[in-house]
Amino acid sequence: MNNLRIILAISLLVINYCSDNKNEAAKKKKTTNRSVYTLEQSDKELTINLLGTVSHKNKAEVSSKVIGRIEKIFKEQGQKVNKGEALAKVETLNLELQLKKDEASVEIQNKQIDLTRAKYIQARQRIEKEVANIEKAKAEEAEAKANLENLKRTLNNKKDLFEIGGVSETELKGVETAMVSAETAYFKAQKNLLSIQVGYRPEDLKKNGFKVPTNPEALREAYVDYNTIVEKAELDMAIANLKATQANIETTKLLIKESTLLSPLDGKIAVRSLYVGETTKEGTPVFVLVDDSEVFLTFPVSEADVPKFQEGKYIEFSIDALGKEKKFKGKIVIVSPILDAQSRTAEIKVEFKNEGKKLKPGMFARGEFRYTLPDDGFLIPNNGIILSEDKKTGKVFIINKDKLAFSKEVSVISNEGDKFLITGPLNEGDSIVLGNLNGLSDGQPWDQ
Repeated sequence: MNNLRIILAISLLVINYCSDNKNEAAKKKKTTNRSVYTLEQSDKELTINLLGTVSHKNKAEVSSKVIGRIEKIFKEQGQKVNKGEALAKVETLNLELQLKKDEASVEIQNKQIDLTRAKYIQARQRIEKEVANIEKAKAEEAEAKANLENLKRTLNNKKDLFEIGGVSETELKGVETAMVSAETAYFKAQKNLLSIQVGYRPEDLKKNGFKVPTNPEALREAYVDYNTIVEKAELDMAIANLKATQANIETTKLLIKESTLLSPLDGKIAVRSLYVGETTKEGTPVFVLVDDSEVFLTFPVSEADVPKFQEGKYIEFSIDALGKEKKFKGKIVIVSPILDAQSRTAEIKVEFKNEGKKLKPGMFARGEFRYTLPDDGFLIPNNGIILSEDKKTGKVFIINKDKLAFSKEVSVISNEGDKFLITGPLNEGDSIVLGNLNGLSDGQPWDQ
């Protein structure tokens, strides 16, 4: 029995010893998951690695504005060309025939203009005479009316005298006869004025959209313009036809000039798509020209990093095909304001003077963009901070001179990939804890 008790006691001691050893190992393992990071101001320079490709800066597709067969080819694929140099010639027989036809019709149309202008002038003269006749008819009507009114008064006087024996019956009958003649003359004058005045009345002008001037001279001119609308329209049409023909002539001459395809830049012919005898098509390039003296390097940049890139800054890059050890330097000239909806990246274009022409479009490029963070704050690894919910603030643990860990509240300035730029009650040379921070508490000894 005693032996059994001794065995049980020994077993308990062994179990307790093993348990203590496991706890110590766990604590040690938990502690060794942490490390110390010393704050330094020299950690402010960062590098963003980029992957991109080489592309042409200047590239031109030369198509023909003239639809026709290729008559001549002056330059072949791979040849160098200068700006303004002839590349090919398109047949222009139909254009030349049309040009001769239009030039011949110009003389005929000039004669037509002379004829319609003469008709218009004659029409105006005729209408001016009509206006004068109307004015004369108005005067005659007024005169007939005045004569009639005068005879009416005379007749009334004669009747009064006749009743008292002052005039004879014969004389009275003579006045009555004269009055009848005056009435007839006044009636004829009225009818004549009404018949010739059609088209020369203010209401005629209003109905047809003409203004009615108050000035007599301007009113006469308005009547002339209104009654020569047709002749004026014929003259305007003849002039318009001539202008249209002249415009066709200029267009045809321009197309004949454009039938010779010219190089828009200094460079090299990359593609020639047609041969002599083949027909050009609208919008289809006959030549593709490239200028490889300058190239672009295009790099996609994540939306978080885009604000760091500005036009005028430089990027160092290498070309895989030329060896990663050979470095080049180019200037940022374009930062795209548009993000790709799927990749959430924006393109930047870097300009490079390809003096040796070693860089070829399509080559793979690796870029390095270096930038410096603001002077205020410290850059720490992202496992050295416990972030708040809004990720604008956080907590770090500082190891003091007594080897004790104490937390400090800090503000997050920016997220720099795998690091955070923070500011707070920190000093250069302070040691902060990295790793499993959730298991730390204020005043906990640091035994590493």
